[in-house]
Amino acid sequence: MPVFGNIDRSILYFFNRDLANPVFDVLFFGITKSRFLDIAGIVLIVGLALKGGRKGRLVALLAVGCVAFTDMTISYILKGAFCRPRPCYVLSDLRMLISRGGHYGFPSNHAANMFALASVVSFFYRKMTAPCFVFASLVGFSRIYIGKHYPSDVLAGAVYGVMAAGLFVWAGSAWLRHFPGDTLPAAQAVDDSKGA
Repeated sequence: MPVFGNIDRSILYFFNRDLANPVFDVLFFGITKSRFLDIAGIVLIVGLALKGGRKGRLVALLAVGCVAFTDMTISYILKGAFCRPRPCYVLSDLRMLISRGGHYGFPSNHAANMFALASVVSFFYRKMTAPCFVFASLVGFSRIYIGKHYPSDVLAGAVYGVMAAGLFVWAGSAWLRHFPGDTLPAAQAVDDSKGA
């Protein structure tokens, strides 16, 4: 699909070179660093587990399980199945702000993990939807900006993360239905509308 490939590269070059500036370099380098993402994820999960009661602990467990699922299946199955090299191994004129990493990049682990986390958390805590998905999108954008992924790598990772989250959300919703003590988001929305 040469046309699709050309579009993919054109968008990559636009993000990686045309939008390049010192402020974005610092911002997206910081966002994409695994240590920063690890700390942000740990803070969110621990906060849910400690402050969210029974539902918070369940959501924290679902989020950890979902991220582990997306990360492992992409790392050990999907990247090897698709065997698509990262752009930094193919295009010599990219701006690289970080080491190239593993050879294969489709789909993006970072995008899948962050969109999985955002989807699980935002389903049970609707008020967190916007900040969760804004941050996940910034992480995805950062992977393109620093030259680690094609846009299609990130898009595929995001879609995969949301789909995986749907499975885990279904399991968590079933758990809450069969074990009383917490209200599901749908039920909360109905209650809120009655009180309005």
